[in-house]
Amino acid sequence: MSEPVDYLTEETYRPYWLEDGVTEETLAAVAEKKPLLVELGKELSGYERYYMVGSGGSYSVQLPIEYIADKYTRVPVKAYSGGMFLDQWPAAVGDDAVAVLISSSGTTKEAVEAVEWCNERGAVTVGLTQKTDSVINGKASHGLGWDAPGVTLGKLGSLYTLFGSIFAEKGYEIGGRMLETVSRLPETLPKMIPAAKETARTQGLDLKDHDEIFVLGGGINWGLAYQYMLSTLMEMCWIHGTAIDYSEFRHGALEIFTEGTAAIFLRGRGDQRGLEEKIIEFSRGNGVKCFEYDSQGLVVDELMTPFTLFMELEWLSFYLSLARNRRMGAWRFYDKVRF
Repeated sequence: MSEPVDYLTEETYRPYWLEDGVTEETLAAVAEKKPLLVELGKELSGYERYYMVGSGGSYSVQLPIEYIADKYTRVPVKAYSGGMFLDQWPAAVGDDAVAVLISSSGTTKEAVEAVEWCNERGAVTVGLTQKTDSVINGKASHGLGWDAPGVTLGKLGSLYTLFGSIFAEKGYEIGGRMLETVSRLPETLPKMIPAAKETARTQGLDLKDHDEIFVLGGGINWGLAYQYMLSTLMEMCWIHGTAIDYSEFRHGALEIFTEGTAAIFLRGRGDQRGLEEKIIEFSRGNGVKCFEYDSQGLVVDELMTPFTLFMELEWLSFYLSLARNRRMGAWRFYDKVRF
């Protein structure tokens, strides 16, 4: 006789990262750490180049920082997935460099190897983990923990604060804007939750029977598109996800965006806005089921969109998991199969 089916409902199931108050608690924790992060940023501003290393979601949160550095500064900042870093062992890592090792658990194998190697090369190492007391932080020159249950907001808010301080100390105006963006998060993000939930209830059901979902993003939001495809749709919801950069849409995606496909569009506030509109118009006209996320129409600049779009997507994943009766975080293989 088979086991009874565990039917998930809003009343019986909610992941811990979506519990009431988690967003507020995490943003408050990042704000509390601001003086420490700003002072560390000032200390690290004298170095020549910066590396970030992390896997999965800890890789994706690096990409907005790399984008900002390339667009607004002359500071060399490089984002690496853990495996990529261990494959390349960048030759320029040395005593004029800073390496930031990012891991929620603080035990990610690749990040542990990376911090040890960077230490041997004479680089300054910074651990960024969910809890201050972690393996990586114990090995790093500086150990930082946001010490709150929210993961992505903890990582990204901390990175914005740290690198905002570095850029500001180096004389770049964008650094102050990054710090100001983080200071506005506690006022902006919690207010988005009620409308995000209402929208996601309907859209989760609309996406229920799609076994493949495209996620389009670009610019500062490419990291979020990548994260939602890999860590949320594939890892958490067991749905095949494909991330596509708006700038590369016509090279392949154009041919398969036809009736019966579903796509999530992350709207930015950058120079690709017009391109985004043309791609969405084409997709709708070609019968694609389109889900457009645009920070709920809030007046925000591009620095804020990785946070505001994330708030909308978090609730879509929850209601999609309910519609598919899929308990996020109940993995078959993750952390069980070793490579």
